[in-house]
Amino acid sequence: MNKMKLLLTLAVPVFLSQATQAQSSRLTAQAHWTHDGAEFKRTDSSFYNYSSTSRGGDLNHLLKFDDGTMYTFMLGDTQNNQTRWIQEFDGSNNLTSKVEQQWDFMLMDWVNTTKWIYTYSSTNLKSTMITQHWDGTSAWVTDSKNTYTYNAASKLSQDDFALWDGVSAYVLTSQKLYYYDGSGNLVNETWQDIVGGSPVSTNRVNYSYTSAGKLHTTTNGTWNGVAWVDVDMYENTYDTSNNLVSELHAINNGTVFVNDMLRLFSNFSGSNATTEIDQTWDTAGTGSWNDKTRYTMTYNSAGQMTSKTGQSYDISIPGWVNAFGDLKSNYYYGSYVSVKNVSNTGGTAKMFPVPAENTLNVELNWNKAQASTIAITDMAGHVVKTIKLNATDKSVAIPVADLATGIYMVTVAGTQGSIVKQIAVSH
Repeated sequence: MNKMKLLLTLAVPVFLSQATQAQSSRLTAQAHWTHDGAEFKRTDSSFYNYSSTSRGGDLNHLLKFDDGTMYTFMLGDTQNNQTRWIQEFDGSNNLTSKVEQQWDFMLMDWVNTTKWIYTYSSTNLKSTMITQHWDGTSAWVTDSKNTYTYNAASKLSQDDFALWDGVSAYVLTSQKLYYYDGSGNLVNETWQDIVGGSPVSTNRVNYSYTSAGKLHTTTNGTWNGVAWVDVDMYENTYDTSNNLVSELHAINNGTVFVNDMLRLFSNFSGSNATTEIDQTWDTAGTGSWNDKTRYTMTYNSAGQMTSKTGQSYDISIPGWVNAFGDLKSNYYYGSYVSVKNVSNTGGTAKMFPVPAENTLNVELNWNKAQASTIAITDMAGHVVKTIKLNATDKSVAIPVADLATGIYMVTVAGTQGSIVKQIAVSH
């Protein structure tokens, strides 16, 4: 049985054990099924390959794989190539380019479709994103550019979107503005089109939060030329442990918000709900909520979702049954070693490779030049190496071949700041 069939036929996902504290779990494959009225049939599967041991990702984070492929299934188990993604990264594991390809059944080969190119600031904040399309023969053609601006707290404050004029310049066509409260919570996003060189508002999203800092409401609105008009709203509620227990969707009928859909979460494993029930609002009579779909979820020890299975509510039974259109998903993970940022004040540092085998390279970027001392400490709290640096020193190569395989804390103590990272050494 080949690797693909093994992954797709496992009733329960298999996970690689995490051998050290710095190891994390990253998504390596996912598979989806749709019920045809009699049984679940495979619809698609995706697989992700990582050449680096220090990059990962899951359903809630950017997948930093080198290449990924999605396959679709037709006529039972017949597998068809569908989409492929190829990604590249810099020394800080920032995504620098992503290429999407589609399978051409006539050429029986992968064909380029879209490319994204990213740049970053010295503090690893995304600065720009250029989008290109393949000309069909031999070259990438630039379409647009996003330019990102951040506030003093390094939070995104503006996203400018410009179209390439095809000759020599980008033409600003729209922008998105972000506003935050005193606690750093995003409270408003405003979309604006650039008309005659001036911004004209089109859409907005307002956010509110609970006293515990949890998202409470999300309200979408449009500008009608005179005033903002609310379109719809999502409202979240939480239990005493701040677990999300409900999400209400309501639509503005021109006067008030009226119920539309409700998602209920229960049976928590840690902070993750293992049961989700989706309901729709019945306007007949005084109105009531009707069960529509129930999802059952499982998670691994890292809190990452491993499966999600849907069932429909059959009012004639009444009860939950597998019915036409119900969805099922499985997610598969493997372990990897990561560098964890513990804290930093007054500067940043890059440390590579991960894991370090013979040499750990440290590149410092202080806000103000300063002398510093690097201390490497094992997990028992023993200092195993110290290195003193002058204010002019910006990088150092530290021999680690004499250190035992394991997890270490690297503390860079400057005269005006400090940086602490967790790294791994492996021989």
